[in-house]
Amino acid sequence: MIPHTRGLVGRLRVLLLLCFLCLPGAITTFAQQADEPRAEGQPRPGGSLLDRFNSKQFSFECTGDSCTLTGQVELPLDSQTKLFADKVELFRDTNRLVATGNVVFSSAEGRLSSDRLEYDVDSGTGTFHVASGLMSLGDKADRTQFGKQEPDVYFFGETIEKLGPRRYKITRGGFTTCVQPTPRWEMTSGTIVLNLDDYAVARSTVLRVKGVPVMYLPLIYYPIRNDDRATGFLLPTYGTSTLRGQAVSNAFFWAIGRSQDATVFHDWYTRAGQGGGAQYRYVAAAQSTGDVRFYRFSQQEVQFTDGGQTQTLPAENSYEVVGTMSHALTRSIRARARLDYFSSIQNQQLYHQNIYYASRNKRVIEAGLSAGLGPLSTSVLYQRNELFNSATSTQIYGSTPSVTTSLAPQRLFGAPVYASVNTEYAFLPDRVTANGEVLRDDSHGRLDVSPTLRVPLSRLTFLSVNASAAYHATYYSRSAGATPDTTVDDAYLRRYLTLRSDFVGPVFTRIWDLEGGFAERLKHVIEPAFTTDFTSQIADYTRTPQTGANVGDFVVSGTTRFTYGLTNRLFSRGRTVDNVPGQTREFVTVGIQQTYYSNPQSGAFDTAYQSTYGARRPVDLSPVAFTVRVSPTNAFDTTGRIEYDVSGHGLQTLSTGGTLNAAAVSAGINYSHRSSDDSHYVSGTTTMRWLDGRASGSYAIGWDIGRSYVQNQSVMVSYLAQCCGLQLEFQKFNYPQAINIPFASDTRFNFGFILAGLGTFSNFFGAFGGQP
Repeated sequence: MIPHTRGLVGRLRVLLLLCFLCLPGAITTFAQQADEPRAEGQPRPGGSLLDRFNSKQFSFECTGDSCTLTGQVELPLDSQTKLFADKVELFRDTNRLVATGNVVFSSAEGRLSSDRLEYDVDSGTGTFHVASGLMSLGDKADRTQFGKQEPDVYFFGETIEKLGPRRYKITRGGFTTCVQPTPRWEMTSGTIVLNLDDYAVARSTVLRVKGVPVMYLPLIYYPIRNDDRATGFLLPTYGTSTLRGQAVSNAFFWAIGRSQDATVFHDWYTRAGQGGGAQYRYVAAAQSTGDVRFYRFSQQEVQFTDGGQTQTLPAENSYEVVGTMSHALTRSIRARARLDYFSSIQNQQLYHQNIYYASRNKRVIEAGLSAGLGPLSTSVLYQRNELFNSATSTQIYGSTPSVTTSLAPQRLFGAPVYASVNTEYAFLPDRVTANGEVLRDDSHGRLDVSPTLRVPLSRLTFLSVNASAAYHATYYSRSAGATPDTTVDDAYLRRYLTLRSDFVGPVFTRIWDLEGGFAERLKHVIEPAFTTDFTSQIADYTRTPQTGANVGDFVVSGTTRFTYGLTNRLFSRGRTVDNVPGQTREFVTVGIQQTYYSNPQSGAFDTAYQSTYGARRPVDLSPVAFTVRVSPTNAFDTTGRIEYDVSGHGLQTLSTGGTLNAAAVSAGINYSHRSSDDSHYVSGTTTMRWLDGRASGSYAIGWDIGRSYVQNQSVMVSYLAQCCGLQLEFQKFNYPQAINIPFASDTRFNFGFILAGLGTFSNFFGAFGGQP
């Protein structure tokens, strides 16, 4: 079942649950008791009822076919339900009941009060006049929306009519979750017709905030179902923007069933135009889900003046489709698909407020099928990636398709020798386009077969030694041309042998028992590691294609790599509490690594190092890579990596980041530096919470230090009172000149209501830091 409800009025089913679930059967019992036969001399029927209902509180009198109870009438209808009134009249000829004066119907869920109640016992219909009620939404309600108070709903109506066994009507009434003398907000309607466990229709509905009408809907249809998912309009959001002008976003949520729903969006911008789209989500089974979003934006022509110059943003229609699907077809076969496609890179970066979506410059179409049968597994993958180098130039790469089959390691002849085989066929597109025309096409096919033998050589606990040998045969339908980035129509078969040995150890360990402090025991592990890779001679290895994203497939002939490193690990074990051992945590990890190449050309194709991979700079020693991770608790984690070139180029890359998650504050920050283009970038966000989470504020920044500009800053504040709240967001987004946008920045402001128990949403472009 899809886990959350977006409907504006889904909670209104509480009106029925309070008013009528227990009343009909109880009154029927009351009428039957009043009509029981009696022998001469026995008291009237009311006599036994007086004894039952405590005759000291009210009087009972029967005249003809009518009986009247007056005083402080209290009728216990069942163990949890009671009816109170100043006067109750029972008409035996018509089987009707009339209660007047301070009528109160009370149950475990809440209570309903009215001036007068008329009820027909035979037909099961009745009317509450000038009625109001209070009912709890239950333990499943989100208390943060109610300011940590009891989640209650208050409702009222000039009349509440029971039209049939499962049908009711409220006239000139409404409801609110603000249980206060003067509610902060309320929904009022001319009529509300409810069909229990089916649907409800409200006409002439007005949303009032502090008595001020802010939204009118002539007609609302919504279901009243036990699964707590309701169809309806979501609360609109309002915003302003330098680029878009005034903005109003609306959405309608459709609860199709227990495991599927759809949301329809519409955005209207006074300067930029308008857009509309939809999102469909479903859960077909525990491991079969899908989520697809489509949005079409119609941008109107608009002029901007920046720096004294007036430029025009032309009219354009664009669309965006984003979706993921995963299905377990059988126990061993799984299908998956991913779509991340947009028609306009400029609109993608202009309008999205979420920094991830605004910075995307790649379109992806992907679909795959995988299956496993014992040790044999196979997969088919279609993947098309289109990378935008500019608004009009793209590079297309991927695998369309690739077919991979693998045989898991199998022990041979009972000896400690394990064999495995991997095969792959792929067609690798590699095209450069400009304005839709292909400028270069180096696409080619590749077939690779790689059998491997592995032998474990050590069974010692402190020393691990493994040796392996693999034979590689790869066929390319095209080969490298005069330059590495081009290909020619000349097939190439590459064959070579690799030998590899891995040594981990000897591992040194020391353990300390602590008498006090944060842990019961500490453990320090020193773990040296050595790896040797040998590649045999490869005939004409420079004919291997090196285009697009396939540079990593290039192997240098006749080379040996020797990698050495040292890792220090610190473990802690928490203290034993009530005979339960504490948790063991690896809270500090520090590692250092470097590689020596017998052939300096090999260093430019080593994917283990970010600063030299693809640089095509011959080196015999890789940079020294230093990594560290510190995670003393679940609430704090930080990592870092440095690559330092020992050949005289100094620091090459530096990246570090950390996260903090606590009850009152959460924060995250990341910094990266690359010396090849002197880039420095900082991104961070922090959120603080007050008043038991009812108030929060967050700040986010993306700072491109290398190009000396802050890419974006945003501040978001939310406050939840007992039954309503506000969301405010401010964002300043600066555009780089490289994407040819006719203005330097966009200032954005968003505003939205939060009403307890009612749905809210983020618009399609990610207001309030989210996505629909």
